[in-house]
Amino acid sequence: MPHVQAADNLHFYGNLLSKSCTLVVQGESLAEVHFPTVSRKDLMVTGQSARVPVVFQLKDCKGPAEYEVRVTLTGTEDSEQPGFLALDASSAAQGVGIGMEKNDGTAVPINNTSGATFVLSNGNNNLNFNAWLQAKSGREVTMGEFTASLTATFEYI
Repeated sequence: MPHVQAADNLHFYGNLLSKSCTLVVQGESLAEVHFPTVSRKDLMVTGQSARVPVVFQLKDCKGPAEYEVRVTLTGTEDSEQPGFLALDASSAAQGVGIGMEKNDGTAVPINNTSGATFVLSNGNNNLNFNAWLQAKSGREVTMGEFTASLTATFEYI
């Protein structure tokens, strides 16, 4: 029987890690962020809400003495505020987006491939971020409940 030859049509991809951590999952997600009630007046005066901590926990990290992880955040970007997360369309609240930053105040824009880099040590590590509501310039803020979602991707570098 003659042999038949065809173009490659099966490709394998992967990544082997010698250093890794276990993500601590709380419930069905990595983190649930609950903003305290925000006054429309306060939001309109400052343009921002107070910062709310967002912590990703990594445990059982194993690797060289110190190594790094890059965290990128992806989601629906606010069309009027580049780098900010848009509220879900089902949200009653309007006129705001959600900003993310590292604990030191360095902005971490949504859908930016640079993300945020953290130095890890063996054992347990907390990756500390802050989130806040940012009023859209020149827009009326409509009060009400809101939700938003993003995906955090962790890459060892």
